[in-house]
Amino acid sequence: MAECPHCGRHLRLTDWKPVCPGCGVNLNYYDANDILLEESEKAEIEHARFQPKVDRAKAAYAGNIRHILRIVFTLLPAGALFLPLFANDGANVNAIGLYKLLSGADFGSLLSDISAAGPLVCLLLSAALILVDLIFLIASLGKHGKGRTIFLYVLTASLACAAVVWFLVSGGKVCAGGYLYAVLQVWSCVWNYLLMRRGIEVRYTPCIIGGLPSETYFYYVGRGLTREQIRREMLIALTEQHISAKRVGAERKEAGENV
Repeated sequence: MAECPHCGRHLRLTDWKPVCPGCGVNLNYYDANDILLEESEKAEIEHARFQPKVDRAKAAYAGNIRHILRIVFTLLPAGALFLPLFANDGANVNAIGLYKLLSGADFGSLLSDISAAGPLVCLLLSAALILVDLIFLIASLGKHGKGRTIFLYVLTASLACAAVVWFLVSGGKVCAGGYLYAVLQVWSCVWNYLLMRRGIEVRYTPCIIGGLPSETYFYYVGRGLTREQIRREMLIALTEQHISAKRVGAERKEAGENV
């Protein structure tokens, strides 16, 4: 059986009205302000926890011109894939020719010859990692992001260089596009390493929770302050903000009247 949250009276089935017959409190709107305040705080807390991730992602992609160049240098090797990469039966092959070659090839016989399949596998994996590198750039400033990003770029460049060396060792002919692709991958790796080593500055967006800066709120929570103590600090902060806003408004009004 339900009870009145205010006076604790047992409510019967005949007590169908939204008003408690004992104390007269409205059961529908009882504690509504506290509930709304709690929901508002939850929303602000979630925003304060998520906003730094957005700020880090923005800084990683477009913090300044060096970060934008990182994206350009990551994509440049993809353009080199459309230049002649290697020679096959006297004909120069690029990415499109490589696709046609692989689409009509017998993978069983191709994979059985590691000297022929190895360079192609390294080249294809390196090309596929370009997209992976771009995707993981968004998390390069997160936890373990620096090490993961450097590892991916080193792996991409290593596979590109391995493909070129393997082609040469196996007696194949590498064209200018193949060398350019490997050089661009190495340059992209070096640029990214230098950028991550130098560090990327992140400008965090200020977040407010109940009138308190998010850093202050989480500091109070870490110290073990109760909800009532934190809300008391919130009330003080909101009061100070209200007084400050009124003072600024009065100064502007007075300045306008003087003009």
